[in-house]
Amino acid sequence: MYKLCVFAGTADGRQLVQRLAGQAEILACAATEYGGELLEEIPGVEVSAQRLDESQMEELFRQRQFDCVIDATHPYARVVTEQVAALCRELAIPYQRILRGSET
Repeated sequence: MYKLCVFAGTADGRQLVQRLAGQAEILACAATEYGGELLEEIPGVEVSAQRLDESQMEELFRQRQFDCVIDATHPYARVVTEQVAALCRELAIPYQRILRGSET
């Protein structure tokens, strides 16, 4: 089964995880406990509810060997976006940034 890591820091990210649930093996990452609680309501999705620093992200990506990483974090979470994108380039993992329509 296709393995996805989704950084779901917005309502749009949760909706994406809901749509993908059951179609892929998903690890949904939220930076807060509350965000994690909202994601845990989605059946069949593994949830990580903690802020990951760059070394933790790298370890996660190397261990889990995701087929794709999707960044649906808040538009103002630029540091996380930069770290995730850079790690994906370094590790040759396909990366997709999801933005709301008004911010594309």
